[in-house]
Amino acid sequence: MEKLPKLPEFKAPDGYFEGLPDQILSKTKSNSNYSYLKWAAVFVFFASISIYFLLPNSESPSTAVALDENINLYIDSEYWTAEDILAMSEDPNELLDELFEEEMTIFEEFLEEENLSPQQQ
Repeated sequence: MEKLPKLPEFKAPDGYFEGLPDQILSKTKSNSNYSYLKWAAVFVFFASISIYFLLPNSESPSTAVALDENINLYIDSEYWTAEDILAMSEDPNELLDELFEEEMTIFEEFLEEENLSPQQQ
Protein backbone atom coordinates (compact mmCIF):
# COMPACT_ATOMS: atom_id res chain seq x y z
CA MET A 1 0.00 0.00 0.00
CA GLU A 2 2.96 2.26 0.52
CA LYS A 3 3.69 2.18 -3.20
CA LEU A 4 0.30 3.61 -4.16
CA PRO A 5 0.21 7.36 -4.61
CA LYS A 6 -1.72 9.39 -2.10
CA LEU A 7 -4.87 11.00 -3.43
CA PRO A 8 -5.91 14.42 -2.32
CA GLU A 9 -8.88 14.59 -0.01
CA PHE A 10 -12.23 15.10 -1.71
CA LYS A 11 -14.43 17.84 -0.35
CA ALA A 12 -18.08 18.38 -1.20
CA PRO A 13 -19.07 21.94 -2.05
CA ASP A 14 -20.61 23.92 0.77
CA GLY A 15 -24.36 23.18 1.17
CA TYR A 16 -24.29 20.34 -1.41
CA PHE A 17 -25.93 17.69 0.77
CA GLU A 18 -28.55 20.09 2.13
CA GLY A 19 -29.93 20.80 -1.36
CA LEU A 20 -29.42 17.28 -2.79
CA PRO A 21 -32.86 15.80 -1.83
CA ASP A 22 -34.66 18.72 -3.46
CA GLN A 23 -32.59 18.33 -6.64
CA ILE A 24 -33.32 14.59 -6.85
CA LEU A 25 -37.05 15.07 -6.25
CA SER A 26 -37.29 17.82 -8.86
CA LYS A 27 -35.67 15.56 -11.49
CA THR A 28 -37.81 12.53 -10.70
CA LYS A 29 -41.11 14.35 -10.33
CA SER A 30 -43.25 13.91 -13.43
CA ASN A 31 -44.84 17.03 -14.79
CA SER A 32 -47.59 15.19 -16.69
CA ASN A 33 -50.73 13.79 -15.11
CA TYR A 34 -51.80 10.36 -16.42
CA SER A 35 -54.81 9.78 -14.17
CA TYR A 36 -57.15 9.95 -17.19
CA LEU A 37 -55.35 6.93 -18.69
CA LYS A 38 -56.09 4.90 -15.56
CA TRP A 39 -59.79 5.74 -15.80
CA ALA A 40 -59.80 5.02 -19.54
CA ALA A 41 -58.24 1.60 -18.91
CA VAL A 42 -60.84 0.82 -16.24
CA PHE A 43 -63.64 1.89 -18.61
CA VAL A 44 -62.31 -0.25 -21.48
CA PHE A 45 -61.95 -3.24 -19.17
CA PHE A 46 -65.51 -3.07 -17.85
CA ALA A 47 -66.93 -2.27 -21.29
CA SER A 48 -65.28 -5.35 -22.81
CA ILE A 49 -66.51 -7.57 -19.97
CA SER A 50 -70.04 -6.17 -20.36
CA ILE A 51 -70.04 -6.70 -24.11
CA TYR A 52 -68.80 -10.27 -23.71
CA PHE A 53 -71.60 -11.20 -21.32
CA LEU A 54 -74.44 -9.15 -22.81
CA LEU A 55 -74.12 -10.05 -26.49
CA PRO A 56 -75.86 -13.27 -27.48
CA ASN A 57 -73.54 -16.21 -27.92
CA SER A 58 -74.57 -18.04 -31.06
CA GLU A 59 -73.00 -21.04 -32.68
CA SER A 60 -72.65 -21.10 -36.40
CA PRO A 61 -74.89 -23.65 -38.17
CA SER A 62 -71.86 -25.52 -39.50
CA THR A 63 -70.62 -26.02 -35.94
CA ALA A 64 -74.01 -27.34 -34.83
CA VAL A 65 -74.14 -29.74 -37.79
CA ALA A 66 -70.63 -30.99 -37.07
CA LEU A 67 -71.57 -31.45 -33.41
CA ASP A 68 -74.67 -33.46 -34.36
CA GLU A 69 -72.57 -35.63 -36.69
CA ASN A 70 -70.05 -36.31 -33.91
CA ILE A 71 -72.80 -37.19 -31.47
CA ASN A 72 -74.37 -39.57 -34.00
CA LEU A 73 -70.96 -41.15 -34.59
CA TYR A 74 -70.57 -41.83 -30.85
CA ILE A 75 -74.07 -43.29 -30.68
CA ASP A 76 -73.64 -45.45 -33.80
CA SER A 77 -70.32 -46.81 -32.57
CA GLU A 78 -72.07 -47.69 -29.28
CA TYR A 79 -69.54 -45.63 -27.33
CA TRP A 80 -72.46 -43.72 -25.81
CA THR A 81 -75.68 -45.33 -24.66
CA ALA A 82 -79.12 -43.75 -24.37
CA GLU A 83 -78.54 -43.35 -20.64
CA ASP A 84 -75.32 -41.42 -21.31
CA ILE A 85 -77.09 -39.02 -23.66
CA LEU A 86 -79.91 -38.44 -21.17
CA ALA A 87 -77.40 -37.88 -18.37
CA MET A 88 -75.65 -35.17 -20.41
CA SER A 89 -78.91 -33.34 -21.14
CA GLU A 90 -80.03 -30.43 -18.98
CA ASP A 91 -83.68 -31.49 -19.34
CA PRO A 92 -83.94 -35.22 -20.19
CA ASN A 93 -87.75 -35.14 -20.34
CA GLU A 94 -87.70 -32.47 -23.04
CA LEU A 95 -85.17 -34.50 -25.03
CA LEU A 96 -87.34 -37.62 -24.75
CA ASP A 97 -90.43 -35.66 -25.84
CA GLU A 98 -88.61 -34.34 -28.91
CA LEU A 99 -87.41 -37.83 -29.82
CA PHE A 100 -90.90 -39.25 -29.33
CA GLU A 101 -92.46 -36.59 -31.60
CA GLU A 102 -89.81 -37.21 -34.26
CA GLU A 103 -90.34 -40.96 -34.15
CA MET A 104 -94.12 -40.61 -34.26
CA THR A 105 -93.88 -38.39 -37.36
CA ILE A 106 -91.70 -40.96 -39.11
CA PHE A 107 -94.05 -43.77 -38.04
CA GLU A 108 -97.13 -41.88 -39.31
CA GLU A 109 -95.42 -41.25 -42.67
CA PHE A 110 -94.59 -44.95 -42.89
CA LEU A 111 -98.21 -45.92 -42.19
CA GLU A 112 -99.46 -43.51 -44.85
CA GLU A 113 -97.09 -45.06 -47.41
CA GLU A 114 -98.23 -48.58 -46.48
CA ASN A 115 -101.90 -47.69 -46.92
CA LEU A 116 -101.31 -46.60 -50.51
CA SER A 117 -102.28 -49.15 -53.09
CA PRO A 118 -99.54 -50.60 -55.37
CA GLN A 119 -100.95 -48.59 -58.31
CA GLN A 120 -100.58 -45.32 -56.41
CA GLN A 121 -96.97 -45.97 -55.51
